[in-house]
Amino acid sequence: MIRLPALAAPVLVFMALSACAQPRDTSDPSERSRARHETDSDRAILGTSENVHQAFQRWTLREAVHAGRGRSWAEISQECRGRIETNFALDRTEWSNAERKRRYFSDVDQLIEKVGNQLLAEFSNPLGAQEKELFLRALRALAWQESRWQHYLRHGSRYFVLLSGGSYNKLDDWGITQVARSGFSASQLLNKKFFETKGHCSIGSTLYHGFLEYYTGYVRAKSSACNPDPVSSLVGAYNLYSSGASVCHDGLSPNTAFRDYQRRAMAGFRGHFSSMPWKRELGTSQ
Repeated sequence: MIRLPALAAPVLVFMALSACAQPRDTSDPSERSRARHETDSDRAILGTSENVHQAFQRWTLREAVHAGRGRSWAEISQECRGRIETNFALDRTEWSNAERKRRYFSDVDQLIEKVGNQLLAEFSNPLGAQEKELFLRALRALAWQESRWQHYLRHGSRYFVLLSGGSYNKLDDWGITQVARSGFSASQLLNKKFFETKGHCSIGSTLYHGFLEYYTGYVRAKSSACNPDPVSSLVGAYNLYSSGASVCHDGLSPNTAFRDYQRRAMAGFRGHFSSMPWKRELGTSQ
């Protein structure tokens, strides 16, 4: 997704729920060399990888590995050691277990609620009860639209984080809220501090970062005359979040291809906001 430059954080900054200092790599060079050799030997099982502008390796994982959770991933096993919230990192066998999968979605649902509430609290809880309910629902719809509530994937002892794979942004969009690492050029770095501090290593931090950006857009959208009702404001905020083009629910680019992209993105968000597809995964009635 397209993103604006990194936003200023509020006074309190949300850290990963299970955040801890990244441990020092105490493995010896021979162990690291063996790990690289194993990486090469595993390619037939995992899929293929490519170097993305000397910044990271993008893996196109096989269906047997990703099990329907997205094809494009970046391995984070080493750079995120000690920061990965492993209870959110399921392998294919766990994902195929209906009860474990339901519990995963329940955990993500609770995390979204917690992060959303903390974000609003840091802005002195500016929303009334009904508006807050709609806003938290919009946060769920945003995360569903961006990633189907996916962030990590585990294969053996290796961990990956979801990438967009086909974004307009040259360094891809990362994680559950698809935080942009660049703009249309690989040299146009976005959210630089987030990536430098390994924010993508945490599902909680990635949610917070995306939700903060969406909230600032929502504040602008609901004060704009182009959005006549609350849902239009929520959609307008998502238009800004996904395209960077406008806070209006009908604010479209003059470029035909990009305009079509905006329409698809907003229609997807609005549809998820209306139908709440995550409830099926949670096993709750609508």
